[in-house]
Amino acid sequence: MNKAITIALSVLVIFASCTKKSSSPADQRLQTEGIAAVGPYFTKDHKGIPVLCWTEQNGKDSLYILKYARYDLAKAVFGPAITVPASAGCSATAESMGKIAFKSDGSVVALFSRRFPTEKNPYAGAIYYSLSADAGKSWSAAKFLHSDTSHAYGRSFFDIARLKNGELAAIWLDGRFGKALKGSALFYSQTEKGKGFERDTCLDQGTCECCRTAILTDAAGNIHLAYRSISFPDPLAGKQVRDMVYKLSTDNGKTFSEVKPISHDNWEIEGCPHSGPTLAVVKNTLHAVWFTAGGSPGLYSTQADIGADFAKRQLATAEGRHPQMIALVDGQTAMVCEESAIAEPEHHMKMDHSKGTGMMQHGPAAVAKIVLRIQAADHKTTSLNVSDGLLLDHHAVLTQAGKQILIAWVRDAHHGAQIHYASVEP
Repeated sequence: MNKAITIALSVLVIFASCTKKSSSPADQRLQTEGIAAVGPYFTKDHKGIPVLCWTEQNGKDSLYILKYARYDLAKAVFGPAITVPASAGCSATAESMGKIAFKSDGSVVALFSRRFPTEKNPYAGAIYYSLSADAGKSWSAAKFLHSDTSHAYGRSFFDIARLKNGELAAIWLDGRFGKALKGSALFYSQTEKGKGFERDTCLDQGTCECCRTAILTDAAGNIHLAYRSISFPDPLAGKQVRDMVYKLSTDNGKTFSEVKPISHDNWEIEGCPHSGPTLAVVKNTLHAVWFTAGGSPGLYSTQADIGADFAKRQLATAEGRHPQMIALVDGQTAMVCEESAIAEPEHHMKMDHSKGTGMMQHGPAAVAKIVLRIQAADHKTTSLNVSDGLLLDHHAVLTQAGKQILIAWVRDAHHGAQIHYASVEP
């Protein structure tokens, strides 16, 4: 009898630490004019209003262009779309989507990339930005984000964040060092008052070429960077490892700390996982989530006091891919990802930006669902299926909108990719 009670209590403890809600919230399709919409990305304007941007394909010329819209909290819908004209013909990459950011004075900056298809390197390209000082009514011509404007190298996988002083900072992966460097390099730049991006700085060399980077600023003004690095640990006899690493700046980007490992996963892979990290700060604690196949494949999480070493990783979900995380105003964190209903082998891109060679292997298409996980300060987690898993839903993003969590994702269907969204009360 005592043994039965013990087992029952153990089961209750497990369910208390990770509860799951089965019902999915009602979702809506983002109303767009083009034949396809991909690359959703959330930000907030200078007044704190949620803004969704996406890349939309024109039905007339099949070119992609960057658009964005503010979210109406009262009506729970997005307002009229604003188009960034200078972005016409931009790339539409799931891990390197076009992005919108707002300076504290209301100026809008659009960040996007283009490839150079006539070059010998099929991955050669550039990152551009366009400015608007009148709430998106007019825009500047496209300008290079980076100082090196050669058409021979790949540059992509960028992220952007607003600094405490109201200006913007961006990071990206840059192949300008060519054959002299294994992998790519991480570069950093920030805007100046009344201007765009003026200077760029190399922060690290030997990074993974094709995983999303992450830049995050906190209330104290600290700048947090996370990305996938390439290393060759001595115990592995020269084998290539691609694990997540971290850098910190406490002086508004003037200097950055040395590279610090987020986790020693020792993922031996000579290819591009196409899945980057995500960060969130709660009080003085930095949280990180990422995908790895070092050990058992899945999404892992860890945390650290700012400036300290990261704790041992914890498995968040073995089925999850492409995580995005935010800190909630009540001190919890919220993370979305997609989870495939069918287990598939890992497929990765073999790429060398410096030589212009590469091969992409795509796994078979499968249905997938969007899952939201909310973690409290005591690490208890509640999960909710945002979509039902009957279609191919992927690359979800999220933000907080009032008391709601607003989630958007890509849904692939026979008529083309579209963006769906839903709101959830945590």
